[in-house]
Amino acid sequence: MTTAARMLRTSRSFVDATRGRHTSCLNGCSQWIDFHFRFLFPAATPILAPVVFPFMDSHEEATPRTKGKIGMRKAALCALMAASVLGACSTHQIPMTYNPAAVEKPPSAKPDVEVLAVTDSRKRTGKHLGAIRGGYGNALKTIEASGPVKDVVRKAFEDALGARGLLASANGANYGLDITVEKLDCSQLVRKEAHARFRVTVLDKSLGQPVYSKVVEDNREDTGNLFATGVFGSVEELSKLTNDSMQAAIDQALDNPAFLTVVKAR
Repeated sequence: MTTAARMLRTSRSFVDATRGRHTSCLNGCSQWIDFHFRFLFPAATPILAPVVFPFMDSHEEATPRTKGKIGMRKAALCALMAASVLGACSTHQIPMTYNPAAVEKPPSAKPDVEVLAVTDSRKRTGKHLGAIRGGYGNALKTIEASGPVKDVVRKAFEDALGARGLLASANGANYGLDITVEKLDCSQLVRKEAHARFRVTVLDKSLGQPVYSKVVEDNREDTGNLFATGVFGSVEELSKLTNDSMQAAIDQALDNPAFLTVVKAR
């Protein structure tokens, strides 16, 4: 059984460890059955193997090796472990919203700004934000936005402009924002991390040319908890960190004195 445990930890299949000893357990001639599968997510095996296999070894020592029931029990436990690991891999769609609770309107705010375009220039576009990962870097819990990230960011900027009294009705603005999403992601191995970086360009629609451009960025992390990683990592906590990072970057962009001067809000 020690050999089988070693094979498990290296994600090799059990048939590699038990080949030559695979006679039917039903006739009482095998220590365990020829059970062949691979762990697709080996990161969990350092946790599971030391717990399960000592139990099986002690049980085997206390029971005659000629009883096929042992093999069946081991096979059942192995199948349960595989199901647990497979079940831990999942995809979570999270809401990304702008919270206007702490926003202060600029002194000369007027609804004269609109969002013209948002471009997602990240390496992985679409809904993808990041993942909670296992010890080998494998994604255990993939995190996505509820819609394409460029649409999420557009809505967040529009809500932020509205909270400041700057959002104009469609085609009713003198200034337009051209926003590039250069980074918006999150990850957790042990500590949680979230990053947001936007390039914000203001176009004077009457001139048909840009009059202001700035890159805003927010990076944040927490210290992490060794007992809340991998399959035990919190999607909710990592999602909040990501949302907070997006909001902080938007606040940097729209509260910047140079931006407010350009759109004549101060």
